[in-house]
Amino acid sequence: MIKRASNRNSRRGIVATEAAIVMPFLIITMFGVWEVGRIIQVNQIVVNSAREGARLAAGAYVNGTPVTSPMVTQAVRDYMQASGLPAAAYNGATITLTCLASPTWVNPSDALPLDRFQVTVTIPTGAAFNSMLWSLVYRLSSVNQMSVTVNWVSCTDAKIAISTVLPY
Repeated sequence: MIKRASNRNSRRGIVATEAAIVMPFLIITMFGVWEVGRIIQVNQIVVNSAREGARLAAGAYVNGTPVTSPMVTQAVRDYMQASGLPAAAYNGATITLTCLASPTWVNPSDALPLDRFQVTVTIPTGAAFNSMLWSLVYRLSSVNQMSVTVNWVSCTDAKIAISTVLPY
């Protein structure tokens, strides 16, 4: 019996030592998983904001008002703001609307039916990108900006002319 008691006392600090060795790795892994999850969440928000802008541009008109490129840009920023991204992220984002069709157009209201276009949202390196991260783990990664491109097709109505003169 005496031998057992002394054996218990000699192993007393082993659990604390094991915890001291394992805990830093466990905490770093936890923060890494947390940060990767945050980047995936932010990427999904940026993709959805680009889709929202493209959806607006595809319609070409909202309540009879022609859709312009600044309206698309504002719709993307509004979506990012409503989704909870920091002001530095959505104000620092670069949003471009590019016509891929011929003839080209600047405003979506000038698009022909089925004209292809793309909306690109880029959150650049620096304060805009860093504001979206939750911890300091991003300094361990080489990822320092986020860019999303969405390809879309115009859904405008065909522009046709109807003659009011009867053919006879």
